[in-house]
Amino acid sequence: MAIQHTYAKAGFSGPNEPASVSVPALLGALWRRRMWIAVPVVVLTGLAVLWLSSVTPLYRSTARVIVENRESAFTRPSTTVEERALLDQEAVKSQVQLILSADLSREVIRKEGLDRSPEFNPSGGRLLSPLLSLLGIVRDTTHLSQDQRILDRYYDRLTVYQVDNSRVIAIEFSSSDPEVAARVANAVADGYIAMQRAAKQEITRDAGDWLSSQIAQLTTKVDEAERKVEEFRSQHGLFSTLRGSAEPQTLSQQELSELTSQLALARAQKSEAQARARMIREMIESGRPIEASEVLNSALIQNLVTQQVTLTAQIAELSSTLGPLHPRMKELNAQLGDLRRQIREEAARFVRAAENDAGIAAEREQALLATLEALKDSAAEANENEVQLRALEREAKSQRDLLESMLARFREASAREDIMALPADARIISRAVPAARPYFPKTMATLIAVFLGSLVLSCGVVITLELARAAGQGAVVPVPALGDGRSAAIQVPHPSGPLPRMEVEPDRYQSLPIDPRIIALRDALIGGGADGWSDGEGTRTVLLTTIRRAAGAEAMALDLARAVSDLGFRVVVVDTEFAPASGSGDRAGDGKDAGPGLGEVLAGRADFETVIRRDVTSRVHVVPAGAATADPLLLIASDRMASVLDALQQTYDVLIMVAPSVDRRGEARLLARRAERAVLLVAGAPDDPAAQRACDRLEDAGVRQVEILSVDDIQGDGTRQSAA
Repeated sequence: MAIQHTYAKAGFSGPNEPASVSVPALLGALWRRRMWIAVPVVVLTGLAVLWLSSVTPLYRSTARVIVENRESAFTRPSTTVEERALLDQEAVKSQVQLILSADLSREVIRKEGLDRSPEFNPSGGRLLSPLLSLLGIVRDTTHLSQDQRILDRYYDRLTVYQVDNSRVIAIEFSSSDPEVAARVANAVADGYIAMQRAAKQEITRDAGDWLSSQIAQLTTKVDEAERKVEEFRSQHGLFSTLRGSAEPQTLSQQELSELTSQLALARAQKSEAQARARMIREMIESGRPIEASEVLNSALIQNLVTQQVTLTAQIAELSSTLGPLHPRMKELNAQLGDLRRQIREEAARFVRAAENDAGIAAEREQALLATLEALKDSAAEANENEVQLRALEREAKSQRDLLESMLARFREASAREDIMALPADARIISRAVPAARPYFPKTMATLIAVFLGSLVLSCGVVITLELARAAGQGAVVPVPALGDGRSAAIQVPHPSGPLPRMEVEPDRYQSLPIDPRIIALRDALIGGGADGWSDGEGTRTVLLTTIRRAAGAEAMALDLARAVSDLGFRVVVVDTEFAPASGSGDRAGDGKDAGPGLGEVLAGRADFETVIRRDVTSRVHVVPAGAATADPLLLIASDRMASVLDALQQTYDVLIMVAPSVDRRGEARLLARRAERAVLLVAGAPDDPAAQRACDRLEDAGVRQVEILSVDDIQGDGTRQSAA
């Protein structure tokens, strides 16, 4: 009659195997809790529809600009070197921040009149804004000025970003008016271009002002440097003149050069005069004809030579007729000798003249040498002064070159002061156009997302609850039914403290009908349902016992537990009908196996995880009696038994104890002290005197309510007694 522990029958799993929830069980849980799913889905979808119908649609327009160097050969300054720093990624990101600058934003707001638009400057605040800001959902803008609030709304609608792997910047602006969105996006792009031009113009203007001041200072410095050069030149006589294409020379340099030339000329003249005198003297001394050009060119020599030739011709002509001693011949020879003497004397005069010229040239040479030595000293001093002069000239030249460079740059800056002559480093490649349809909200996508999200969330909650319920239960094992040989599947629970009441699911086990008298008994004991449960009563404890060894107590306890569980209570059935160790006891021949049960828990050989079973057709948990024991009465009266019952009462809503017959040694009377209500099964009529005496014993033990039920009537109907 006790609960059996037959794990090997029909191939069922053992007590320590993990529990699992099948797909049909999950689908059944979803169907049973379909209202848990439908209500959130409908409510959230309806709220989404209301929100979509009330929210203002927004339109977005996009303008694009490309960052590039737009300087040309006609606008680029001659001293500018093109740099690629303008085109790197950091520079492009810097331009993005420039577009987002507050100065440009305020200018766009002013030009486009956004400060007068109700969209950006509403006249009245929202009623829920203080509450939403208090909850942290929106920003608290009450402490901001009106301009700052307009600027915040402007930034909320403006998006500027760099297109990936390019130098293109996209400017997006959204508004409830598509025309405003396109106009503001284009205004931002135009303002950015104008800001770049204005920045360049400001740089050029500042450069012109700076160059103008530098030019004034340099002009003064150049004048002072040139004045120092001229003063130094005047003080030291370092005047210079130009001779043809040669470099300018100072007076001392020119004098030294001329004196050197004169010295060379004097030496040449002296040498020439000496050579000429020596040659004529040698001719005279040797008696040779004088063939020097200076002598021959003399008119006197030419006349004497002519006379000599004429006289020689006469002598030659007369010598054929006259002898040498002829007076005429003597006279002619005397004249010829006189002519020759005159020619030699004249030549000697030329020698003396040449020697005089040589002497003059020598004296001139000496004079020039003396003058040259004096000039060398003055030239050395002049060279030292020229070194200082060149230093002053270099300083003046550097100042002059710098001044000329500044003047050239100033002219370029003056020419670029016109703002149209300053191209911006960006250009608009795509202007914004009004959008045809709003980008926010996405009506269909939002509805689908809310519907699917709420559906998945609701299903997830239901499945999580089902898995959590299953996680508190252990492995499924088959056991025979209470006392009738039919099997009931039990699962090991893992209770970890008091459990909450389970929901009432009256239609879960409609396939297994319960005897109406069991229902009536349940209502009499429990109070008709969860709503009738008194909060002050705690766990209901029901004792089920028999007299005269009436059969079916265990099956009756399981049916009663199933009926109570159908109301949503957490129910446990505890079999306390321990079999004696010897065969002389009441249950010595029941064929009970050695599976663990309450007896092993009380003896310390097992724990709850290995003995608690779950009825597969309900939520009822069952604790079998376990192996035979030597003294069941001593085991029931032990402190450990009291601790076990206390733990079960803290864990479950209803505790049903199956006790031995009330007319046995006293186990039932001991357990009756822990029970509030009792069910007494009798084999005959309920008004049997023995039944009345048993009822009195139970009431004397502390039971407040005793229900007497005839086993014969219930067994005769054949209604559900146990799980299949």
